[in-house]
Amino acid sequence: MRRLLLAFVAVAVGSAWQLAAGAPLAPGPVGSAPGNGHPVSLGTAQAARTSGDAALMPAEAGLPGWKRIENQRVFTRADLYGYIDGGAELFLELGFDQLTLQKYRNGSNDVAVEIYRMADGAAATGIYLMKCGKETHDPAFKERHTINRHQLMFARDRYYVTINNLSGADTMAPELVRFGSLVGSKLPTDRPPVELQRLPVAGLVAGSQRLIRGPFSLQALYTLGDGDILQLGGKLTAVAGNYRDAGGAYTLVAVAYPDAAAARKALANVQQNLDKYLKSVNSTPSRLVFKDYENKFGSLTLTGRQIEIRLHLTRQPQ
Repeated sequence: MRRLLLAFVAVAVGSAWQLAAGAPLAPGPVGSAPGNGHPVSLGTAQAARTSGDAALMPAEAGLPGWKRIENQRVFTRADLYGYIDGGAELFLELGFDQLTLQKYRNGSNDVAVEIYRMADGAAATGIYLMKCGKETHDPAFKERHTINRHQLMFARDRYYVTINNLSGADTMAPELVRFGSLVGSKLPTDRPPVELQRLPVAGLVAGSQRLIRGPFSLQALYTLGDGDILQLGGKLTAVAGNYRDAGGAYTLVAVAYPDAAAARKALANVQQNLDKYLKSVNSTPSRLVFKDYENKFGSLTLTGRQIEIRLHLTRQPQ
C-alpha cells in the first residue's frame, strides 16, 4: 500500500521534473487538491479557525471591486488531508506548519488565496520547485514565480503562496498578479535556501533543482528502494539537479549527513534494501554502482559525511 501511495505522489509531482518541458501543474482551487484538480469535500475534518496568517491576506481596500466571501479557513498538520486529497504527504514531509485560505469575489470572478506557512525556507522552496513545472513569468510580478490563466504560485522565505482563478476567465492574469503582489509585500525578506548552493554550477540545467527530505520527494525523481531509503527523516535536506556535460545527461543528488557514521549507515541501508528493479554491479563500503531497468547506471559515493548520487548514466562509472 505504501508503495502505491508513493507512486501516486510521484505522479502528482513528477511532471514538474521534466527538463525544459511540461506545463505547470493544474491549479488547486478551493475544495480540490492542488496539482490534481480532483474535487474533494472539505468535510467536517476541516476546522474553521480565526488564527492563521490572516494579516498576510490582501485587504479589500487594495483591491477595488473585490470582496471577501466565506470565512477564512486555517488548516494544520492534523487536517491538511481534509483539504489536499493525495498530495498532503509531500507538504508534511518537506515541513508544513499551516495553511490559511481566503476567497474573494468580484462580479462573476472568484479568487482563492492560499498561504502555506512551511517549516522553513527550504520547505517552501521545495514545494514550489516540485509544483511549478516549466516556469512562465509575468514581467509585472517581481518574485520568482510561475503563472497561467488559472494560477499564480510563488515562494518567499518560509511561505508558499498560490493565487487561484476559480472562474477560469482568461483575462484574470493581471488580477492574479495584483493579489500576489499584495501578499508578497507583507512577507519577510526572501532567503534562498543555502542547500541549493551545494549543487555545482557547471552543467546544471536551469530550473531543474529540487529539494528532498524523505521518500515522497525522492520518489518523484527516482526509486532507490522502499521507505526513507536515504534516512533523511524529514529533517535532513538532499539537493538534486539535472546536468548535461561532455559525458551526457544525468541527475545529481547530494546529501550531507551530520557525521560520517550517519552517512555510512545511510549508504549501507541503500545497499541492503536496493529496489528490486535495480541490479548491484559493484558494492564496497564507500560506493555502490547499479544498473536500472533502462540499462542505465547509477552510483552512490561516500566521502566523509556526504553521499553523492548520480542517476541515469549511459555508461558504467569507474
